[in-house]
Amino acid sequence: MTLALTSLAGAPAYADADLSLQPIRWFDADNRNIPEPQNMAENQVWDIADHTFFFQVGKILDLGWMGRRIGGALGIADRREADNVNALDEVPASAWYTNRHFLYPMTIDQLRDGPGEARPDTSGPWQVVAGKFEGGTAGFTIKDAAGNRFLLKFDSEGNKEMGSSSEVIATKVLHAAGYNVPRNSILYFHPSRLTIGPKTTVPDGAGGKRPMLPRDLESILDNIEPEADGRLRAVASAFLSGKPVGVFNYDGRRGDDDNDRVDHQHRRELRGLRVIGSWMNDADRRAANTLDMYVSEEDGRRRYVKHYLIDMGSAFGSNNLMPHKPKYGNEYVWDARIIARSIATLGLWRRPWEVPVHMPYPSLGYFENETFAAGAWVPTYPNPAFERCTPRDGYWGAKILLSFSDEDIAALVGTGQLTEPGAAQHLTALLVERRDRIARYWFARINPVDHFRVATDGLHFRDLAVESGLEDAASTQYQVQWLSAQGDEVGKGLTIDAAHVGFGDLAAGAFHGIQLRTRRQSGSWSQPTRVWFYLHDDGRAQLVRVERHT
Repeated sequence: MTLALTSLAGAPAYADADLSLQPIRWFDADNRNIPEPQNMAENQVWDIADHTFFFQVGKILDLGWMGRRIGGALGIADRREADNVNALDEVPASAWYTNRHFLYPMTIDQLRDGPGEARPDTSGPWQVVAGKFEGGTAGFTIKDAAGNRFLLKFDSEGNKEMGSSSEVIATKVLHAAGYNVPRNSILYFHPSRLTIGPKTTVPDGAGGKRPMLPRDLESILDNIEPEADGRLRAVASAFLSGKPVGVFNYDGRRGDDDNDRVDHQHRRELRGLRVIGSWMNDADRRAANTLDMYVSEEDGRRRYVKHYLIDMGSAFGSNNLMPHKPKYGNEYVWDARIIARSIATLGLWRRPWEVPVHMPYPSLGYFENETFAAGAWVPTYPNPAFERCTPRDGYWGAKILLSFSDEDIAALVGTGQLTEPGAAQHLTALLVERRDRIARYWFARINPVDHFRVATDGLHFRDLAVESGLEDAASTQYQVQWLSAQGDEVGKGLTIDAAHVGFGDLAAGAFHGIQLRTRRQSGSWSQPTRVWFYLHDDGRAQLVRVERHT
C-alpha cells in the first residue's frame, strides 16, 4: 500500500551543515586545460613486485590502515569510504567515468555497439605498419585505405575464438558500465589484403631494428588457424584519439596532471571495478592494462588526460593465449594468506579450486561458478583500489551488474561471435547466475533501495532486489522512520509494503529525512538507508542527500 504519513507538528526541522540546496555534483571538472604530461613508462616487473610484496608489507606498517582494519573487525571503526562520490552516493562523470547503463538504460543496439565498432576500410589493401611482439597476444598494426590505424590481435593455436571473444565482450560490458575503453570488434579478413609498409620495421634480435620482410609477416600468420574459407579471425582495436602518455596506477596520483586530484585507490569507480571484474573474472586488471591519453577538445583550446582500460583478453575463461588457470580469481599468484593457511593446517586444507571443473566448451576457456565466491574474488596480482573496496563500493558495482537483464547479457555475449554450438548460451547462463550471486552478496550488506525520486506526493524509490526477481515483493516490507535535519528520529516508525512514502503535512521551507530499512519474509531488518529532501514553500520537493549504512 501507499502510505501518507500524518503531520509531525512540533518536530524540529533545522538544516544540518551537511545538507545543502546546491545542485548535485554530476560532473567532476577534471578536463581543464593542462600542459602535456610526460609519458609514464610501464614497468610490468616492478608493478607486479610492488603490489605483491612491497604494497602488502606497507599496509602492515601503515598505522592508519591497520587501525581501521582492526577497528572494523572490532566494530568500532569504519573503513575509509571513496572520496569522489556526490551527495546522492553516486559517482559523477569525469575523465575516468561516464554514467551509462545503470542511470540511463541503454538499448540492446547501444549495448552491442558499445564505444563504436572497429571496422577498417575495405576499399583497398591494408598496410602492416608495425608488428606487435610484446604482451600476451601477438599481432600487428595496420593502416587501412582511409589512413586509419588498427591493432589486429589473434587467437592462439588450439584456442580458437577464446581470447578474441573475451576481449570484445568485456569491452562492451565495461563501456556500458561507464568506463573508457577502445573500440574493439571481431574481424574476419583474407590475408591477401595485407601488404608491408615501406617503413615497417621489426626487432633484429640484437636490440636494434630492421625492415620487416614477408617472412616476418608469414611467421605471424602461420600460427593463426584459418577459417574454412581461408579467412582469418582477429580482434580489431581502433587507435584511440590523442597522444598516449603512459599507464595509470591504481594508487596515488599523476604528479604532472593538475586535474588528478583524487588518490586512485579512493576513487569509487576503481574500487567498484573489483565487483565488475569478479563478474567477468577479469583477472589481469592492473596498471599494465591501462592507458592515459592526452586528448584535445574545443578545437584544441582544451587539452587534458583521459583514462582508459585496455587489453580485456584476460577475462571470462581466457588468459589471452591460453585458458585461465583454475586458481585465477580465487587467489593471487603469490598469496600470503593462502600460504599461511596451508602452513597452519600442515597442508591438509585443500583449496576449493584444486580439483578442476570440467569445461564443455574449449572456445570459452576456463570459466565456472562452482568455486566462485563473490566476496572473495581477487585478480592475479593485488590491486590497491580493489583491496579498499568497501560494502558501499561493492554495492555500487553490484547494482551496475544487476542493471544488465538476461536479454542484455545475451546480446553482449553475442558480440563475441562464438560459433561453437551451445557456447554462447552456456556463457550467458554462467553470467546470469554469477550476476545474481554477486548481487545477493553485496545486497546483504547494503539495503538495495535506490533510484530515489521526490515529488509532490512523496518519496518514491525502487527495490533493486525485487525488481530483478531476487526477492519477492509480496514478502517484502519497508520500515519508515522520519528524521530531523540533524539525523535524529522524529515520531514513531511505521511499516509499509510499497515503494512510496507520502509526505502528509510536513512543514514547508525545511529539510526532512526518511530512514528506510527492508525485511524479507520473516527475516531481520536490513541496515538503514537515509534520504534527505527539502520541501519548498511552493510544494516542490528537492532531493539533497542519500546515506547508505552498513
